[in-house]
Amino acid sequence: MSSDHPTLLLPNGQPFTTGLAQFHDTDPSQPDLTEPRIHVRLELFGFEILAMLDTAAPWCILQASFGDAIRPHVEELSGDRRLSTRLGIFTGRLYRGPVTLVADEGEELEADVTFFLSPKWPGGNFIGYIGFIDRLRVATDAQANLFYFGRPD
Repeated sequence: MSSDHPTLLLPNGQPFTTGLAQFHDTDPSQPDLTEPRIHVRLELFGFEILAMLDTAAPWCILQASFGDAIRPHVEELSGDRRLSTRLGIFTGRLYRGPVTLVADEGEELEADVTFFLSPKWPGGNFIGYIGFIDRLRVATDAQANLFYFGRPD
């Protein structure tokens, strides 16, 4: 990726975003999902994964296998919760833990994120609104598959 993609700025000249990453239209681990979506790279507890940006998802949701791997390293926030999705209703629990948005240029972004983990979840990984996107500044350039991100500090 070239550095001719500047950091986005606010009207006062302050940075709107501080990191930039190429996003993927698909996730190879989800062959049934063929329509293009925004998938970005996340790093958590030594794993690098693709996760779909989903402003309709209330929390981040992880594939069951990642949930099993990170559950010992995250803080449980709730007892059983139900989540209604296009794949059905799933019971799981909310957890909080660190995640890094991986940058190709600029600064990576580390944040504590709220995860919904369910051993029965059959879907992919999702970046949800509550507890993550709601605390970020994000922008996309769909023509160039670029995802800009930063904190509103």
